[in-house]
Amino acid sequence: MGDRQGRHCVGAGFAFQVPLHLTGFFFPVYGEREELTGSLGAGLVIEPGLRCIVERGEGIWFEGRPIIGGPAHSIYEDLGGGFSITLSGQCTPGAGYAFSAASSLAVAACFALSGRLDVLDAAQMAHTYEVRHRTGLGDVLAIWDGYGLVMRRKPGSPGIGEVESIKLADKIAIITSELGRLPTENLLSAYHNKIVETGVRMYQEFLREPTLDNFLRLSNRFSRELGLVDEKVDRVIRPLEHHIIGWYVKKRVLVIVAEEAEVGEVSVNIAASLPIVRVFKPGEVEWRRYLKTILDTSRS
Repeated sequence: MGDRQGRHCVGAGFAFQVPLHLTGFFFPVYGEREELTGSLGAGLVIEPGLRCIVERGEGIWFEGRPIIGGPAHSIYEDLGGGFSITLSGQCTPGAGYAFSAASSLAVAACFALSGRLDVLDAAQMAHTYEVRHRTGLGDVLAIWDGYGLVMRRKPGSPGIGEVESIKLADKIAIITSELGRLPTENLLSAYHNKIVETGVRMYQEFLREPTLDNFLRLSNRFSRELGLVDEKVDRVIRPLEHHIIGWYVKKRVLVIVAEEAEVGEVSVNIAASLPIVRVFKPGEVEWRRYLKTILDTSRS
C-alpha cells in the first residue's frame, strides 16, 4: 500500500482496540540485541484494552492529556507523525496494566495501517522501543501473539519470541484495583536479583502444571516474595476468599480472578476499601483480525 493511499485511510479516520496485559511472574532474559531481549513468564491478556482513534491532526493523547514521553511518543516522533492518535481505556499508566506496551503497539499499528510500516515490523518496533526505554520486556509479545492466559516460552520481539496461550473457561472475570504507581524501570532496579531468583522458580513450577489455578497460586507467591503484598491488601482479600478463584499483585495493581457471578460481591467489598474497581474479561485475538480487516479495506 502506497503512502498516499495510507494517508487517505488515516484522514478518513478509524478506530481499533489493543488489549492490556497483567503479568503474574517473570524473569528477564537479555540478548545481544533489543529484539532478542525479553522475558519468560506468564500473564493474563485482558479486555477492554486501549481504544485507539486515528484522525487528522498531530500528537498522541490519553484520556484528554498529551503523551509527551515514553516509547509510544518516541515511535510517533521517529516515524514523523502526520495524524492524531487518541487513546482511552480503563487503566492508569505506570500502575501495572502494560500501558506502555499497549500504547506502543497502538501507535506503531497506526503507522502500519497508514502504509509506512509492515504490520510485523510495527509490532517489533513496539517491543524494541519498550526495551530501549526500560518500560517492559515481554508485554508486547504477550499482547501481540497471545490471548487468555499467556505463557512466554521464548524471549524476544514478535516474530522471534514465542508464546503459548491457554484459553480460559467461559464466564471468567478479572477484577482490578490500583494501589499506586511503580514504573517498570524502578521495579527492575529495586528487585532485579529477587525477580530473577523467584521468577525462575515460579516459571519452572508453572511449566509442570500450566493451569489457571497454578498460575494464580504462583503469581500470589511471586507478589509476596517481592514484597508487593501488604497487610492492607490481605485485609481487603480475606473476606472474599470463598468468592474468588485467586489473586495477585502486578506492580501496584491488585488482580482478582473470579467467576462472573461473583463480580458484584467482589466489587462491592473492594470498593469499601479501595477507590477504584475495574472489571475486565480475558482477551481474545479479534483485535488482530480487525487490524487486518482495516488494512485489507484500505487496499481495496
